[in-house]
Amino acid sequence: MANTVSTRTFDFNTVIQDPSLSLFQKVLLATDGTVTQLLEIYTGQSVKVEKLAQIIVHNEACDRLQTQASHALLKRSILLCNHQQTLLYAQSYFVIDRLPDSMNQALLNSDQPIGLLWRAERMETYREIAHFSRQADPALAHYFNVADDEPFLARTYLIFRQHQPLGMITEKFPVSYFRS
Repeated sequence: MANTVSTRTFDFNTVIQDPSLSLFQKVLLATDGTVTQLLEIYTGQSVKVEKLAQIIVHNEACDRLQTQASHALLKRSILLCNHQQTLLYAQSYFVIDRLPDSMNQALLNSDQPIGLLWRAERMETYREIAHFSRQADPALAHYFNVADDEPFLARTYLIFRQHQPLGMITEKFPVSYFRS
């Protein structure tokens, strides 16, 4: 029998009013700031990036990023971890020709969290949350030491500069995490 994965999407008000979510889960889902520092505050430990994959994608148009197939996109998948556990998964797409060269180099060659790179660059950006969801993600479960059918909470947001989208990031963590 095939295993089906159900996705439940919801909006900001649902996140805020959901009694099944802890306060910190709501903060992680609703913040328009960098989650790395929030995770460091929550855990009391430093957080590092573990890159899972990073490639430059060609010939992929993306409506949300307002790109054509001719735009090169940097696709990056990472884990945010402390010395004890994996805390969060993130997949990002960045429009390469809309970023300063120094930012492109930092994204390609460092293991710094994106939010900290923005801050170091002192680049003014705006984040807009586009989507929230709750669904199992068997492909990620082993990174978090959870069952394949455990739901993950997720948000997708766009990063803008001068009214133009620079990138899109989806962040996920198991629903059992950050309960207190």
